[in-house]
Amino acid sequence: MKAKTWIILLGLCLISSVAAAATVKVITQEAMIRKDKRFFAPALVRAPFGAALQESGREGDWFRVSYQGKEGWIHKSAVQEQKFQLSSLAGGQAEETSQDEVALAGKGFNPEVEKAFRDKNPKMRYDLVNQVQAYRVEEQRLQAFIRAGNLREPGGAP
Repeated sequence: MKAKTWIILLGLCLISSVAAAATVKVITQEAMIRKDKRFFAPALVRAPFGAALQESGREGDWFRVSYQGKEGWIHKSAVQEQKFQLSSLAGGQAEETSQDEVALAGKGFNPEVEKAFRDKNPKMRYDLVNQVQAYRVEEQRLQAFIRAGNLREPGGAP
């Protein structure tokens, strides 16, 4: 009888520890984990699409997360909470979407809509769109631009 009680208690402890260690997944092409819960706060680390971040708290629309040994803040618009799928534990088949499908869904597109758009606009310069998407700005330059322009967060925080 004691053995069953201990097994049940151990099982409950394991379940509660899994629930406490929440994970969020990056759903944008790249997401910045910032020093503070502000869009203009300095970035601590870049997290690529699909990266799993350990959540340790929330304040408003911001998640406190850790990734690659850094702890900071990320806005809810860049992540999706991970759902615990019993089907994958029980040997069932869990489905995942591809990176392209998530990117297109984030833009309001699906493959059929994009193909129709391309067919209707054959002269559009898609290579220029790809160039703009590939452009990167160093964090130091971005922070200097924010300071020089005296840019402020909504609500007035610098």
